[in-house]
Amino acid sequence: MRGLSLLIATILTFGYGFAAQAAITVDRAETIRRVAHAVDANTNEDANRVWYGGMLEPVTIEASAQPKCTLT
Repeated sequence: MRGLSLLIATILTFGYGFAAQAAITVDRAETIRRVAHAVDANTNEDANRVWYGGMLEPVTIEASAQPKCTLT
């Protein structure tokens, strides 16, 4: 009985892994297809190139010398 439960658990684990891999592959292909259509045809950019957005502006944090909350 112990061997049967181990066999069933192994089969289910491989099945779930296969289903997850198939879902990710389909999602990745759909994303590439969607991004490829978003590129303007008149540009010289490669439609399959992934663009991550470039440089971000530096973050500046300002702090005042006066505390916002006083305990009086």
